[in-house]
Amino acid sequence: MNKRALVYLGLASATLAGAYLYVQSLPPDAPTGNPTQTQGGAAQALESLSIVNGSLTTGTFNTTVRKGQPIQFLVHSNQTDSLIVEGLDARVALPGNQTTLVSIAANTLGTHAIELDLSGTTIGSIEVTP
Repeated sequence: MNKRALVYLGLASATLAGAYLYVQSLPPDAPTGNPTQTQGGAAQALESLSIVNGSLTTGTFNTTVRKGQPIQFLVHSNQTDSLIVEGLDARVALPGNQTTLVSIAANTLGTHAIELDLSGTTIGSIEVTP
């Protein structure tokens, strides 16, 4: 194996180790990406999305809800950006290196794309049914 490949492998390992140590050092009251909400007396885990450098790393977020039902999910972004939901007139600021609770009212029927403002990346959709 050549020296350049070993250097890249070492840098990648150090980056992953640093990320792990950072996550482990968060205070106990910091959001863990798995908070719950109550609905009808039962606790429900919120979907959690992770965005790194303008790209979704956790798969797409697609949900179907009835008109008038609230939509809530968590988004952690390593960069400052905004989340936009076309057709629902929703724009949510995403501060860098923070987890944000996104709460949107589903008040318009149809399928609405969820996009990042700066990168233009589509990260999912919300379908609102009658």
